[in-house]
Amino acid sequence: MGMLKQTALSVLSSGPVYSALRSKALRHNPTLVLCYHTLGPDTDVMDAWTVVRASDFRQQVAFLRKHFDIVSLDQALDPADPASRPRAVITFDDGDIGLFTHLMPIVEAEALPVTLYIATAQIESGQPYWFDRIMNALQNPIRSTISIDTGGPKTWHVGPETGVARWMVISDILETLKRVPPALRVALTLEILQQAGPVQSRFTPLAPLSADQLRTLAQSPHITIGAHSHCHNLLDQIPLEEAAYSIRTSRRLLQDWTNQPINHFAYPNGNHNPDLHDAVKQAGFASATVLGSKLCDPLRTNPYAIPRVLVGRYDSLARLRLRFIGQ
Repeated sequence: MGMLKQTALSVLSSGPVYSALRSKALRHNPTLVLCYHTLGPDTDVMDAWTVVRASDFRQQVAFLRKHFDIVSLDQALDPADPASRPRAVITFDDGDIGLFTHLMPIVEAEALPVTLYIATAQIESGQPYWFDRIMNALQNPIRSTISIDTGGPKTWHVGPETGVARWMVISDILETLKRVPPALRVALTLEILQQAGPVQSRFTPLAPLSADQLRTLAQSPHITIGAHSHCHNLLDQIPLEEAAYSIRTSRRLLQDWTNQPINHFAYPNGNHNPDLHDAVKQAGFASATVLGSKLCDPLRTNPYAIPRVLVGRYDSLARLRLRFIGQ
C-alpha cells in the first residue's frame, strides 16, 4: 500500500473522522454480518486469505464487542427481538478443521455466538475441496511454475516470496479455475497438484472436519450449523436441477449428522440469482446469505440474499474498522 493510501486509511479509521463515520453508519442500529472461513495458528507460514490467525480473530471480536452486540443469526432474524444497538453476526464458510481446533475454544471461552455454514461433500468424503487442495499444494518454500490451458495457455510463478505477494498469485489461479466448467476444473486441479510437487510440512494443511467433530460443534449452545451446498460449485454456473439437488442434499446430510434442524444457507462464493433463492426456499431454509460490503436490516432485506462482509488473513484492523461500518 502506498504512503498516501496508508495515511488516508489512518485518518479514516481513527480519531474524530472515524467517530463521525461510525455514528452515521450505525445510527439506525443496523446488523453487520461477517463472513470468515477458518482460523489457524499464529505461528504457521500459511499464505491463504481464508485462514485468519486466531490472535487476529480475538482482536477483531474484542473490537466488535465495543460497538456491536454480537448475536446469533436466529436472534438477528427474530422480529420479536428488535435491536437496541447495532448488531454483529459472525459466520464461517466451508467446514475446515480449524473451526474445531481453533474456533471452538474461543467460542466456549467467550460464549461467542457463531454460525457455521458447512459444505457437506468434503465431510462425507474426508477429502478437501479442489481450492483447499491447491492452496495446500502452493505453500512450498521454493519457486513453483504452474502452467495450464483453459482455452489458452496460462503460466504462474509461485514463491519463494511469502505473504500477500504469494497469495495474489494463488488467488489468480483459483479465480481462473472458478470460471471453467466443473469437469475441466477437476482435471486442471490434478495438473496443478502434479506440477506443485509434494506438500511441505511448515503449516497446518486445510482439511475438512470429521463427522464426529461436526457433531461436537453442533452440540455447543453458541454454535448454529447452516448449509453451504453439497458440491460447493458456483450454483449459478451449473444447471438449476443440479444446484437444487446440492442444496437439498446438504440440508439432509447435516440434519442426519447433527440431529438438528438446519434452517440457514450460504451460497458458495456468494453467487446467487432469483432461481436459486426459490430453490433454497423450497428446500426448507429460512434464510440465505450472499457477499457484499454493507450493513443491513435483516427484517427489511430479502431473507434469501442477506449481505455479508468478508474478512480474511490480510485485512488489517484499520481496514476492518472501516469495513465494519460499511465503508
